[in-house]
Amino acid sequence: MQLIGYLYGIDSDRQLCREIHLNLAYRWFCRIPLQVDVPDHSSLTRIRDRLGEEKYREIFECLLAQWRGHGHVEGKRVVADATLISANAAIDSLVERVDGDPNARALKNYDKRYHDFQHGKRQRRVANQTHVSRTDPDATMVFRRGLSGELKYKVHHCADAKSRIITDCYTTTGSTQEGPLLPGRIDYLCNELGFDVGEVIADRGYGRGPTYSAFRKRQIRTYIPLHDARLGKGKLTPTTFIYQSRTDRYLCPQGHYLYPYEKQDKGIKRYRMLGGHCRACPQRETCLPESAKQRARYVYRSVHQHEIDHVRRRQRTPAFGARMTERKWKIEGLFAEAKLFHSLRRARYRGLAKVSIQALMTAISQNLKRVAKSTPLWLYLCLFKLMFFDRGAPHKKRITYLPHLAH
Repeated sequence: MQLIGYLYGIDSDRQLCREIHLNLAYRWFCRIPLQVDVPDHSSLTRIRDRLGEEKYREIFECLLAQWRGHGHVEGKRVVADATLISANAAIDSLVERVDGDPNARALKNYDKRYHDFQHGKRQRRVANQTHVSRTDPDATMVFRRGLSGELKYKVHHCADAKSRIITDCYTTTGSTQEGPLLPGRIDYLCNELGFDVGEVIADRGYGRGPTYSAFRKRQIRTYIPLHDARLGKGKLTPTTFIYQSRTDRYLCPQGHYLYPYEKQDKGIKRYRMLGGHCRACPQRETCLPESAKQRARYVYRSVHQHEIDHVRRRQRTPAFGARMTERKWKIEGLFAEAKLFHSLRRARYRGLAKVSIQALMTAISQNLKRVAKSTPLWLYLCLFKLMFFDRGAPHKKRITYLPHLAH
């Protein structure tokens, strides 16, 4: 019954029970005779709560293993992306976090957000660290261009690049960054499901230095553009200074060297000019900032700078651009299909576990459509003949079709 609801985009359990009560095809699929009443909508809620997220994920993985055994899924090339879905909670449900809440903290100046979430034009300081939804505590506000603090969840997908079958479905709160999660999800595909992933394609939201380094250690080739075109340039690693990897030092335009000066902090390494060369440098006025005219020149370098420079060179190649075009219609098309036809635009339930069930069932429905499309027509004809025309025939006559089905 739930599979019918997700396949045909029926949001409400009450409406689903009414549709199955009237539709003979639905009754036949669910094996509910005409003289038997359709289960009550409350039964679906109790069964869903009793099974829990783990059982639905087990069903998802079991189907994926069967399709992989029949050659529908390769899993060597993976396309990854994430999408936001609206939570089943209003912005008016926000309340201040109580004392002792582990997720509460005082906001700094650059963390302060403002949003008109009450009637009128009254502004109040609101953030995930200070406020939480009373009706759905797992939903978090998302502040980005076009979104002014709406309560959201985020669904992360990994799909096979050849068949577009979803191989991983993972749900988090809306404010969770997708970049740090991707290496762990690829490890899940390789270690838990047994896939041999050799290539990962994703958008610029995943283009961070730690992500590149993590996949380099796993010997997985990535097609992920940089998050920012200026990443690794500007104040961190100016292009006028040349980095020498063998000696781990920078060469300034005047021929002097900058050496590592302090321990790295949060993935940033600092290099400093030694020997007092900056005092007599003819480019001192243009090289040093106004606040550091009496000091030596510093240069900051990320520990992942080598990976960033490598990606910057690769993303200009035609092969990289072809992968980005492939990513758009393959993984973004899956999200568009899920939101348009399978009701993933908005969460049906409240709580992270139940929203994860909704995402898993939506992914199962989409995968069933992909597998059914790739199944040969003659197999459907044989199944149709076995089920309807040969029911009254002797056993020996019906068995003649089984070798074709097994093949």
